[in-house]
Amino acid sequence: MKPQKVNMNNQLFAITLLMVGLVIGVWLSTPVCYATDPEDLPWSNESDIIILPWSNETEILPMPPITPPPLPPFFSDFSITPTEIQIGDDLIISFVIENPNNQSITWMSATRIGGFFTQIIEIELGAYESKIIWYRIIPHLVTAQYDVWIDGQTGTFMVIPPDPWPVIDEVDPVIIIVDPLEELNEKMDYLNTTLQSLTTEFFLLQTDYNVEVEELNSKIDALEATLEIKTSRLQATIMFAFLAIAASVIGGFYFIKRMRVRARKI
Repeated sequence: MKPQKVNMNNQLFAITLLMVGLVIGVWLSTPVCYATDPEDLPWSNESDIIILPWSNETEILPMPPITPPPLPPFFSDFSITPTEIQIGDDLIISFVIENPNNQSITWMSATRIGGFFTQIIEIELGAYESKIIWYRIIPHLVTAQYDVWIDGQTGTFMVIPPDPWPVIDEVDPVIIIVDPLEELNEKMDYLNTTLQSLTTEFFLLQTDYNVEVEELNSKIDALEATLEIKTSRLQATIMFAFLAIAASVIGGFYFIKRMRVRARKI
């Protein structure tokens, strides 16, 4: 009986050690949360926490929302048309700029041609808006190959001499960049002037038309009056002729009757 009792004691001791080890393992695997480190509190609903060092108690306050800076715009469809021109001809440089943000942005677009910056323009884009930006370039006097750089987009175009080649002095290259908005405003002014001219011409034509209509109405009234007079005269003439014919017929019958009476007396 003693060996069995020893075995039972050993089993109880082993079970006790196993339980103690299990409790220690669970305790070690549980994250320790300190009141001085509220970011580790799993039951906190706040993602951003401020600890006030001058307070004796830990205060959990929400952080103000942090707005990330807007993403830069996307560029695509960069093109130079044509890529080879003669002096004095023009070419079109265009690209598409797109705003990937859910808010409006202002982008300063830099253009460099031939190794130097020629202009910087301000482009305003609404949320998720895309625009087609284009320039009309007019090179003069110097034949060369020009490198184009616009906001990281690159390309080249060649200026060739005309046929026949004119005799000119050596000068610096001249590049004229026409602002699309300025050119559009000029076209709008031209269209407005043309529209005003057409409006004036239409008003004059309408005035002439009204005068002609009035003259035509006067002529129609005169013709109606003349027709009425002639109709009255025609009716009077017809009545007079009818009366004359009736009188002639009656006179004829009367004459024949008298002749018959005379013939009977004879």
